[in-house]
Amino acid sequence: MRYVRQIRNRPRFRLARSVRSAVTYVEVLTVVAIVLLLLAMLIPGLGSAREQVRRVLCRNNLREWGRACWCYRNDYHDFIPLEGTYLVTAEYPEPLKKPYSWFNVLPPYLGAPPYAEVEGANKKIKDYPALHVWICPSKNLSKLYKSGPGKNQFHYAMNQGLDGVGVPQDTLKPVKAERFAANPYTVFMFDVYSNQPGGTQKDVATSFHRNRANVLYLDGAVDEFKAEDFVVDGDYDRAERIWNHPRLNWGYLPDGDATSGE
Repeated sequence: MRYVRQIRNRPRFRLARSVRSAVTYVEVLTVVAIVLLLLAMLIPGLGSAREQVRRVLCRNNLREWGRACWCYRNDYHDFIPLEGTYLVTAEYPEPLKKPYSWFNVLPPYLGAPPYAEVEGANKKIKDYPALHVWICPSKNLSKLYKSGPGKNQFHYAMNQGLDGVGVPQDTLKPVKAERFAANPYTVFMFDVYSNQPGGTQKDVATSFHRNRANVLYLDGAVDEFKAEDFVVDGDYDRAERIWNHPRLNWGYLPDGDATSGE
């Protein structure tokens, strides 16, 4: 009882009258400023992470096209599909229906309809959520070019150099992949900006992935490059193409001669 009595008689501590019980306006502003500073530091990091995810998804799309190409080559004695065209001419009033173009022969290997069916239904690729393999996740779907006959939505293009650069479409002939077997860095497909099914270095889109672009090799591997790996400078309208990059073999030199990969 004596011990209990001592505890009860222990003096209690009281806050001094000088200690404030309320938070001042300055303190509130300080806390808000710290929170805003942390958010400013965090948000760019989140944006960078989101873009990294988009790049990975884009690479996966290209790998899917590479897998389809492998299947096509196995079925057609190692021949590569043609890059095709979207340009309407007297010879080809419906160029998107041309046989042997990659966008018509490869999709069925991925469980997707040929592009000619999508175009014929007067639909956009983005109207088919299941056909994500067509779409680069970083591309702005609200700013899409349209072809003369329809609504082309090519986010990936085939390298024109594999079956000739500047060769008229009516003279294009399929070539075998073994022609380029000596060079493992032969480009098959890449990110494209202008929604065309085929192109060269000047058509590579580097604006979707922050000055970078994804490239699919003919052997099915995928790699990433900077804008300066495709052209001499960033002005693509007047830029000189780079044909001798050690990890980008385009198949043909500007004069039309085959590279050492033949």
